[in-house]
Amino acid sequence: MEFVVLPDHSAGAEAALAPVPSHGLPHPKVIAHHSGRPWLVGNWQDDEIVCVSAGPRRLALLGCATAHPGVLEARLGRVRSLADLDEIARLPAGSFHLVASLDGDVRVQGTLSTACQVFYARVAGVTLAASRADSLAGRVGASVDAERVALELLSPFGPPEPFSEGSVWRGVRSPRIGHCLEISRDGTGRTRRWWTPPEPERPLGDGGFVREALFEAVAARTANQKVVSADLSGGLDSTSLCFVADRSAGTDLATLHYEAHGGRGEDLAHARRAAAALPRARHVVVPPTETPDWYAPFEHTPHDREGPLMFVRARATVEHQAALVASLGARRHLQGVGGDELFLPGTMCLHGLLRRDPAAALPHVRALRSKRRWSMATTVRTMAAAPSYRRWLATEAGELAADRAWGSGAYWEVSAKLPPWITPDAASTVRRLMREAIAAGPEPLAALPVQHEMMWINRVNGTVMRRNSSIGAHAGVSFHAPYTDDRVLEAVLSVRLADRVAEGRLKPVLARALDGMVPAEILHRTGKDDASPTLFSGLRRRRGELLDFAENTRLAGMGLIDGAALRRLLVTTHADTRPLMPFDPTLACELWLRSLPLAGTAAAVPSLRTT
Repeated sequence: MEFVVLPDHSAGAEAALAPVPSHGLPHPKVIAHHSGRPWLVGNWQDDEIVCVSAGPRRLALLGCATAHPGVLEARLGRVRSLADLDEIARLPAGSFHLVASLDGDVRVQGTLSTACQVFYARVAGVTLAASRADSLAGRVGASVDAERVALELLSPFGPPEPFSEGSVWRGVRSPRIGHCLEISRDGTGRTRRWWTPPEPERPLGDGGFVREALFEAVAARTANQKVVSADLSGGLDSTSLCFVADRSAGTDLATLHYEAHGGRGEDLAHARRAAAALPRARHVVVPPTETPDWYAPFEHTPHDREGPLMFVRARATVEHQAALVASLGARRHLQGVGGDELFLPGTMCLHGLLRRDPAAALPHVRALRSKRRWSMATTVRTMAAAPSYRRWLATEAGELAADRAWGSGAYWEVSAKLPPWITPDAASTVRRLMREAIAAGPEPLAALPVQHEMMWINRVNGTVMRRNSSIGAHAGVSFHAPYTDDRVLEAVLSVRLADRVAEGRLKPVLARALDGMVPAEILHRTGKDDASPTLFSGLRRRRGELLDFAENTRLAGMGLIDGAALRRLLVTTHADTRPLMPFDPTLACELWLRSLPLAGTAAAVPSLRTT
C-alpha cells in the first residue's frame, strides 16, 4: 500500500500530476475532496481501506482496523473541526493511517509505532503528505542529507528521539510520536499533539484490558482473511500470538518456524510443543538448508529507497519468508516483534518503581544486581541517578565514543554509539547536530523514563515492520506486529509499575493477560534463545563477500567512514556479537546509498564536505 495526500488546493492537483523521478505510482486510485479536487492518490487493496463521508467531510482509514463504516459515518457527521477527530482516532484497534478532509481542511496521522508513518514536504508551494518518504523526495527533487546519514551510522538503532522528525531526504519530515499533520485549504501545514501517554496507575488485575487489546489487535489482521500466517519461533511472544490468532473465526492459521543457522537451542522444542496444542493450524518448519543466511547477497533485490534499512543483515530472510507466506495463501504475516520491549521489565521499570513503591522494588533490585553482577556502588549509582531528558542527552553527546555496555545504567533510551570506523569529520558533525538538538530544548515522549523508553523502542520496532512490509510487497505480503499497536501500547503503559514485575516470571503482564488461553508451560518459560549463532554463521560464510563489499564504499567517498578500519572489523575474531553491532547501521546506510544514482539526478549522493 502506498499513497499521497493532497491539500484542497489547485497546486495540490498539479503536484500530484507532476512526473516523479524516483518512485511513481502506476495506475493510481484517486479519491476526491468534496470540492472534486484529488485528495488521496495511491494504490491499496479493497480490504486495506475504510472510507466514509458525511456532507463535505471525508474520512479514510488505510491499513488494518476494526472499524464499522456505519459507526464511523455517524461519528463523522458530528465532527466540526480537525481536533474533533481525536475521539474517532481512538476508536478502532489495529494499525492504520487516518486521513480526513473536513470541507477542505486535511488531517493525516499514522501510528505511534510508525508501522504506519506519515511523511510531509512542501511541493509546488503547498504541503503534501505521503506514506513513503521517497514518494515525496521524488516530487520535491530532494537530495540526500549527508549529515543525516552520519547520524544514521549510530548504533544500535540510529539517532536518539529528538531526530525522529527528520529523514535522510532534505526537506522531507515526519510528525513526532503522538502528533498529527494538519493542512489548511491554503496549503500550509502544521503538526499538533493529539495524544499523550497514560500514567502507569492501573492495577493489572486479571489482565483483562491487556487481553482485550491483544485480541482486537489480532482481529484487525484476521478480519476478512481466509488464511493468516504467523511466526511460531518458540519464544513466548510469537507463540502467544499464534494461540490468539487460532481463536479467530473464519480464518485459517499457518505457522512458520525457521530453524536457526549455526546450531540449535531450545526454541524448536518449544515450537513443537506449541504446535501440538494448535491442531487446527498448518505448521511449517523450515530447515537452515532451505533458507538464506544473514548477510546473504544483497544485489538481487531492488532496495527500498525510503532510507537505510534497520537489521539489513536479515533482508534476504525476510524476502524468503514473504514468498513462503504467499505460497501458503496468506497476505498478512504476524510476528512477535515488540513483545520483549513491552512486557520484559528492565532497569528503568525498577528505577521508576523504586521512587513510587520502594518496598515493592527492593527485592527486584537485588535480583537485578545478582543477574548483572553489579557491585553495591554500581547498583546505588544506577538507581539513584535521575537526570532530566535534556541533561541525559548532553551526557550522551559527550560519550558517543565511550566504551559503555548497553543497559548498564539509568537512561531514557538505549545509549547510541559511534562506530569505530567513523571519520573525525563525521563524528564532529554528529556531536554538533546533537548539541543543536539539545539547545532547542527537546521534551521527552513521557515524563517517566520507563514510559519514554517503551514508546521510543516501540517506534524502532514499528519502523522495522514498515520497512519489512516494503520488502514483502514484492510477493503481495505485509508483516504485522500486534504488540506495537497503539491500543496495546496504551494498555501496557497504563499498568502500574509494581504489576509489571514478578519474581520467577519472565513477562508477568503478558502471562496474566493470557492465562488459561496459552498453555502454562509456555507462559511460565523463563528463558529464550539468542541470535548469536545465526549472526556468526552468516559472517563466517559471507566474510569474503563482505570484505569485497567494504573495499570501495560510497560512505567512504562521502567522507563518513574509514574503509580500512571497517575491514579490520570483518577480519577480526570476536568473542561475542557486541563489536559487530555497529556494522549493521553502516551496512544499511551503504546498501541504501548504492540503491541511488551516483549522479545526474536530484538524489545524487553528496559528500559531507559539500553540505
